[in-house]
Amino acid sequence: MPDEKTDIGNIKISDEAIASIASIAAKQVDGVIDMDGGPVTSFAETLGVKNATKGIKVEINKENVSIEINLIVAFGKDISDIATQVQEEIKEAIENMTGLTVEKINVNINRVKLP
Repeated sequence: MPDEKTDIGNIKISDEAIASIASIAAKQVDGVIDMDGGPVTSFAETLGVKNATKGIKVEINKENVSIEINLIVAFGKDISDIATQVQEEIKEAIENMTGLTVEKINVNINRVKLP
C-alpha cells in the first residue's frame, strides 16, 4: 500500500506519515514523555524547529513496515510495560490506518525524566 494505483490515480503513504502515526500512538501510552531525536534534534528545537517524527525510523518493504522508536519515559514507571504498550499501540494504529503489516517495532528507552 505505500504505492497503490486506483482507477482515478495513485495513493502513496510516505515514511513521514507512518512515523507521525507511530509518534501519536506512542504518546498515548501512559509514561511516555516524548520521542528522543538525539542532541541534534534537541539543538534544532531550541532554535524553534519542531519535528513530530523525531526519534522514529521507518523502513517499508513491499507491504511490511518496521519501526525503530527512541523514547523518553517518566521516572517511576515500569519501563518494560511502557515499551510493550507502545509496540501494541503503534502496531494497531499503523495496521488500521494504512493496511500495511507491521513486521517489527524496536523500542529504545534513551532517557528517563521526571513527569
